[in-house]
Formats: sequence, structure tokens, C-alpha cells
Amino acid sequence: MIKISIQGARGSFHDIVARHKFPGDSEIIESNTSHQVFEDVKKGLADYGVVAIENSLYGSFLENYDNLLNYESKIVGETYLHVILNLIALPGVKMEQIREVYTHPIAMIQAESFLEKHPSVIRIESHDTAGSVRMIKEKSLKTAAAIGSNLAAQLYDMKILAKDIETEKQNYTRFLIIAKEPKYPPQANKTSLAIKAENNAGSLYKCLKCFYDQGINLSKIESRPIMGRTWGYYFYLDFERGLNTPETQRALKELEKVTESIHILGSYEQGKVFEE
Repeated sequence: MIKISIQGARGSFHDIVARHKFPGDSEIIESNTSHQVFEDVKKGLADYGVVAIENSLYGSFLENYDNLLNYESKIVGETYLHVILNLIALPGVKMEQIREVYTHPIAMIQAESFLEKHPSVIRIESHDTAGSVRMIKEKSLKTAAAIGSNLAAQLYDMKILAKDIETEKQNYTRFLIIAKEPKYPPQANKTSLAIKAENNAGSLYKCLKCFYDQGINLSKIESRPIMGRTWGYYFYLDFERGLNTPETQRALKELEKVTESIHILGSYEQGKVFEE
């Protein structure tokens, strides 16, 4: 049986992704933090982990870029989830009874326009969307609601008071599938790296030129500080080629000449958007 560690409770958006990517016989391991997901994978407690890496509205989840290097995790897949938020409460509860709403801080921000229509409702942040739904169910809180997924409402036998309450409907989150060991499938058409550029004028330009010269499109660039090195940075790059293609190998050969270090984070098949 495959074991998959996710951040949050069953019914969370991480859980939705895990069920989508691993539809067969599998065991879901709930983790309170993304750090715990990486830890589970590193220690072999889970075969795979599901972690969010960026949202189309919020931006990058920076700590997970750091975690990729700190835990020496390997990216073996990705997918994009169209995030739909719902207001969820106990069966029989009506909107006018709600006095507080629980959810993850990012979900709270993304439902701002809806919440502004209910100024008397107290907003209470929690570490997880689905965990908030489950908590209301377990404590039988008749004046509380949570913002979460349709799956969370189904799993905990709860009622959706309002559907699609996110302010911006084009709300997508990119999730990575991580493992302890790398896998480079022949159909891989996307690769992720972390590089440490030389500390001199034009160093980043020289790095990026290696990909330009080979006609390789960079789909993502993110910088993160290097601990213990003031104003030093790792640059995380995603590009649209498999690791073992001739053009990638030529680019990497040139990249070695203009960087202090190169970390291959993974080479995998580009993810597609799916709906809950």
C-alpha cells in the first residue's frame, strides 16, 4: 500500500490532490505542517508527499522552496488544482446563525469579498481548511462555519451554506509530489533546479543565457536567501524540458561554468489543471 503524507486533514485541498494522483489503494497520513510532510518522506514514513508550491493569486509558498533543499527531497510530479471555496456548517444551521468562521489564513483572504458582506462574523484563522470543518463537526458548533472544499463537506457530513465564495474565480494552486529518491520518466518534459550563482556582475544573466542559447523556456524563477551567507541567494528554476534531453544536457554543461553549485530537484511530466 502506498503511503502519502499531506498537509492538513482529510478533505483538504492537499487530500484532493493525493486522491487524484494516487487513485488506487493508498493510505493518507495527515500532517499539521508542510515541514512534517517533508520529514515523513525523508524518514521513509511516507512514500510520497503532497505540498503546495504556488498559488495563482497568493504567489509562492516560500518555505516549501527552502524545504526542498533542506530535506533533500525530489520532485517526481506536479498538478494544478482549481480551488473552489465553500462556506460549510452543521446540517440544519442557517446563515443568520453564524457568528464565527474558521479557515486557513490564505483561504480567509481569498474569500474577503464574501466575508465583507457579513461584517458581524468573527474571523478565526486555523492551520487547515478541512481541519476547521472537522472541528466544527466534532464540537457540534451551531454558530460556527468553516471555509473549505466540497470534499470536506461530504466526508464530515456537513452542509454547504454558500458555494464558490472565493473573490477571484480563477484561483489555482500548483502542488508538487515529492519523494525521497528521484525518478526521471522518459516522458518527463519539465525540470526543476536550485542554483547558487557566482557573486559578481551579470552572474544571473550568464546563468539564464545557458537556457536561452538552447531554446529552453524558463517557466519559473524564485530566489531564496542562503542561511549563513548575508545577501547570498539560491535561485530556483523550472524549465520546460526533460533532464535527459540533449539541449538540457548542453545547457547544464554551460551552467556548471557560471555557478557555484547546481541541485537537480526533479524532472517530471508537466502537470495539468483538474477540478475537484
